[in-house]
Amino acid sequence: MKREKRLTKRERKALAPARPAAPHQHKHIHCVACGRHLDEVEFGVQGTATWLQCLHRSRFASCTECVEISKRLLAEHDRTGQPVQSAQAWH
Repeated sequence: MKREKRLTKRERKALAPARPAAPHQHKHIHCVACGRHLDEVEFGVQGTATWLQCLHRSRFASCTECVEISKRLLAEHDRTGQPVQSAQAWH
């Protein structure tokens, strides 16, 4: 009796439908540079916080006071490929 041929992992993966990405909602946001807690309203009209994006298209929150430091941290992340060296979160 001969066994049926089994699919390889690559073949099984190709046959499986792609799973949709789960929507990513930030609820607890901290500045990358200083670690200060940021509320979602601060990104709006007040303008006390902003989103920065690395070359990998990941978004990071930053206080407007810390934008330059945050940009340096993201540049280091882009250059080395290491995770962003973010500050310890605080409230």
